[in-house]
Amino acid sequence: MDDLTLAQRIAAREPRALDELVELHHSAIFRFLVQLTRHREDAEDLAQQTLMRAIRGASRFDGRGSLRAWLLGIAFREFTKHRRRRVWLPLLSEAISTSRDFESVNDSEALLAALARLKPDRRAIFLMHHVEEVSVLEIAEALQIPEGTVKSRLHTARQQLQSYLATGETNYVTEAC
Repeated sequence: MDDLTLAQRIAAREPRALDELVELHHSAIFRFLVQLTRHREDAEDLAQQTLMRAIRGASRFDGRGSLRAWLLGIAFREFTKHRRRRVWLPLLSEAISTSRDFESVNDSEALLAALARLKPDRRAIFLMHHVEEVSVLEIAEALQIPEGTVKSRLHTARQQLQSYLATGETNYVTEAC
């Protein structure tokens, strides 16, 4: 079944469609949010909020990008709201799957610490592209920003990560959130 059909079934409140949404996308949303929040409980809460918002807004999904990219965009907006509401205390958690650009990094804690130093918008774009394998176009549509902005933030994130990892600047001090 294609993404648009699933979204239409969700909008129609078909019980099985809601189950399919959770089965297909909850783990990717949760994994993405764990990396943003650095806290499993917050990530689970935000994943649930993301799914609820997606269910309420399923009729607005137009099928131009993938449903997963649309959901990750919602998840990022939920994270942004969460970050504004609370004091954000990042905690190191489980390691992410490393991308091709960072395969040589053997120390997952160093990579996590370097990721934590990125601004949240850059970290989100990096994770969406390299971990969740969402295209630049889909990220742009999901976050409602120009493709050029996505490319620029992705480029900057890669450069900063490579710099942090090359110089060992992975002390856990985040840039301005």
